[in-house]
Amino acid sequence: MPEGLLERAQREVAAAGSAQALLTACRSAHDAVRHLLETRTGAATVAAAWSALGRSALASAARTLSPAAAGTWYASGSIGRGDALPGSDLDTLFVRADTTPPDAGLGHAIEVHDLLAECGFPADAKGATAARARFNRSAHEWTAGIDTWTTDASADRGVVMMGLLADAVPVTDGPDLRGRLGVAARRHPGALAAMLQDATHARGQVPSRLRVLTTGESGVDVKYAAVDPVVRIARWAALSCGSTALPTSERIRDAAGSRYLDEDDAKALEKCYAIGSSIRWRLRAIRWTPHGPVDDRTDLSELSPQDRTALRSIGRELNGVRRKLDYLASTSTFSEW
Repeated sequence: MPEGLLERAQREVAAAGSAQALLTACRSAHDAVRHLLETRTGAATVAAAWSALGRSALASAARTLSPAAAGTWYASGSIGRGDALPGSDLDTLFVRADTTPPDAGLGHAIEVHDLLAECGFPADAKGATAARARFNRSAHEWTAGIDTWTTDASADRGVVMMGLLADAVPVTDGPDLRGRLGVAARRHPGALAAMLQDATHARGQVPSRLRVLTTGESGVDVKYAAVDPVVRIARWAALSCGSTALPTSERIRDAAGSRYLDEDDAKALEKCYAIGSSIRWRLRAIRWTPHGPVDDRTDLSELSPQDRTALRSIGRELNGVRRKLDYLASTSTFSEW
């Protein structure tokens, strides 16, 4: 089975004892993706396997480079959540041990990400990686940061930092940053309110037929129009209700029926996420290249009529859920977390 090929590649990645062995194993993993494309393996199956592979690659890269800096690596973003499709970039955090000087921690992180880039796991394009001091801290500094961001989410890019911590999973034993964030955020309703406001802010739209006809604008970013909004709402809902789930679909199911997300909205969001991810995977399959960037932007004319219809339906559903959540927030429904 194609899934078996990817799982075998993951085992080889996890067992790599040198940088060269890791590079070889990652090449096998990218070759396995071609089989997934040929057999049209579903997006959810691919995402779970590719995310696990990415986490293994991070752990092996950190282990095989010498001298390694003492500390704990975390995968965040889609690879941390378990939602990543091939071509996704890698968000990371690092908790330095008390014995590791800041310069040593940063130097180690830069080398790790250089190796991972050679392996086909590019760093987050927006710079959310442990190769930057903001994401490379001691345990004490991370704890102090969590206190700052949850107390005043408008300070020091608090919403961004809380989002990364909410998706962070350690690839080796280390502090439970995600658990600490959850406890702190639920003590500060303002933090969760800021995350909800961020989640309902539209970063991308699916052009309507009228807009296409009147303006000629028919471009769409499938990630930001159909997938990312669900990810953000699910993250907020999971934090609010105390769910420890990471994958977006599991977060939605955990929050369904709570005062944060009713059953009907949860079903709509889960359906939007599944269909949006499938369209995104089909688009990536057409453009797949092991070492180049993968663009989620496309023109509606390049999609099938079924996918165009589905994207417009997702856009309407998401706009409805956003408006409802904004209204409920304005009536103080979520004021007591």
